[in-house]
Amino acid sequence: MEEHPMSESNDESAAIAELVSETREEAEGRAGDFAYRQSGGWESVANNVDSWYEWHWDEAKEELEGQAEERKLRWETVEVVVQAVFEEAFRKSFG
Repeated sequence: MEEHPMSESNDESAAIAELVSETREEAEGRAGDFAYRQSGGWESVANNVDSWYEWHWDEAKEELEGQAEERKLRWETVEVVVQAVFEEAFRKSFG
């Protein structure tokens, strides 16, 4: 029995939705853990959020790329969406 193209599209959409959800959780978790460990607290981290975002994105990117591949998603196809979700959630954590 052949798989219907619509079913394949639904599977891909579900996989992307799962990856986006996990990306958001990863970003929020990293931001929260990071800020907690800083001696200056949230305010000092928020002043340098751009450089910290870049550093955390570089670290998380490999893990998220692996999660995309596990779901049989092409990283080149989902990277822009995943990075946007990660950035939004990370920055939002700092207000």
